[in-house]
Amino acid sequence: MDQPAVSQPEPTSARSGFIQWFCIGLVLVTALSILAVHLPERLKLLLVFSVVYGLITGAVLTTLAFKLGVSVKRSLLVAILCLTVFGQSLVLYLSHQRYKEAILQQFKMDKTSLMLEYTLTKVEPSSDPESRKQYDLLLAQIQEAKQERQDKEQQLPLISSYMQHRISPIARLETPWPQLFWLLELVLCCLAAVWASLQVSRPDSPA
Repeated sequence: MDQPAVSQPEPTSARSGFIQWFCIGLVLVTALSILAVHLPERLKLLLVFSVVYGLITGAVLTTLAFKLGVSVKRSLLVAILCLTVFGQSLVLYLSHQRYKEAILQQFKMDKTSLMLEYTLTKVEPSSDPESRKQYDLLLAQIQEAKQERQDKEQQLPLISSYMQHRISPIARLETPWPQLFWLLELVLCCLAAVWASLQVSRPDSPA
C-alpha cells in the first residue's frame, strides 16, 4: 500500500543565506557610500556619478549573492534596489554634512566683513556729500553681505541647500527642481544597478 507523501519542512538554508547576504551587502554599500563621499569633487559628475555608483552596487551585490549561493530572483532584485536607494541616500546625507561643515568653517575664518562693519560704525561719516554717499554705499553693501550670510546659515541645516549647491555649476534652480533632479539621478542609479545585476554571469555549477 502506497504511503501518503509527507510534506518536507521548508529548508531554512535559503532564508539564512539571504539574511547573510543582506547583512554583508549592507556593510559593503555603507563602505562604498563613505568612499564615494570622500572622492574628489571633480569625479562626482552629475548623473554620471550616480550611474557608476549603481553599476558598481548592482555588480558587487549580485556577485556576492552567487558566492553565498543565493539565487537571483525578484526578491533579490528588490533587495538590491533597496540597498541602492539606501546607499544613495547615505551619500546625500554625508555629503550635506561635509558641505555644511565646510561652509561654517569658511564663515568662521572670514572676519573681513565683520571688521569692516565694526570699523565703519565707529567712524564718524564725513560731512562732504560725496564722501557721505560712498560711506552709505559701502555700509549698505556690508549689510547686504551680512544678511546674505545669515540667510545662508539658516538654510544650511536643510538638505535642499546642498542639492542646490550640487547643480549650481550648471543652473541656479530653486525648490523643487534640485530635489527632482536628485530623484532623477536616483532612478538612473537604480536602473543601472538592476542592469548590472542582470549582466553578472552565473558561475558554472560543479558537475
